[in-house]
Amino acid sequence: MKFAVQLYSLRELAKREGAEAVLRTVSEAGYDGVEFAGFYDLSPELMKALLEKYHLEPVSAHIGADEVASQMDYIETLGIKNVFIPWVSKGTFDDETEYKVFCRKIGDAYAMLRGKALFGYHNHAHEFEDGKDRIEKLLSDVPFLKSELDVFWATVAGLDPVAYMKKLGDRLAFVHIKEAAAADPVESAQPVVGEGAVDMHGVFAQMREKKIGWAVLEVEKYPCSEAEYLARSLENMRKLAEEKK
Repeated sequence: MKFAVQLYSLRELAKREGAEAVLRTVSEAGYDGVEFAGFYDLSPELMKALLEKYHLEPVSAHIGADEVASQMDYIETLGIKNVFIPWVSKGTFDDETEYKVFCRKIGDAYAMLRGKALFGYHNHAHEFEDGKDRIEKLLSDVPFLKSELDVFWATVAGLDPVAYMKKLGDRLAFVHIKEAAAADPVESAQPVVGEGAVDMHGVFAQMREKKIGWAVLEVEKYPCSEAEYLARSLENMRKLAEEKK
């Protein structure tokens, strides 16, 4: 298993020190790759050079369905093989007209990505509100779409993320490894991976069983320095990835 960082996690570092500092920090912590959330206004060629400098694979990117066309230069130049829609509102799911437009945008984006990159959707908690499973509906309505399950948001929504991974079957392509505090997880700092409320033993066991090759770390609120968090989480994730039943 390889390990990447969703670069949204380092947005404050990017503001302080810039894109190269972000990639250097990820590399020095020992990660294999990155998942983009924007490209820091750098050209595709410059970003490719920085990735090569720091020996990082551009494994995936968060790009909205209606933004894929404008980002194709990055996808193709960097060789990004996995693209995930990062978010749409609950209203988009629940309004029939908006939902149809959204599905059409997904289809248009997929036409551009076909043969170049897998296309999927990254969840938050609102997809599961009101007793509904909007991810299940979306995957049913759009048969080619995959899931990047965020286990933090699944936990916040009251789901068992391990059971939901099983439910997704072969539609599960990637997993966002994001830890949750036991109390008030949305507002609290996220513990180091493996030291919080998410069943990470079960999550990684499912990833091994499904032969998911990448674990993508994301963190929104740090309990310690960014560098320490990345290093300690990677150490724990490596142990979890190799854990025997």
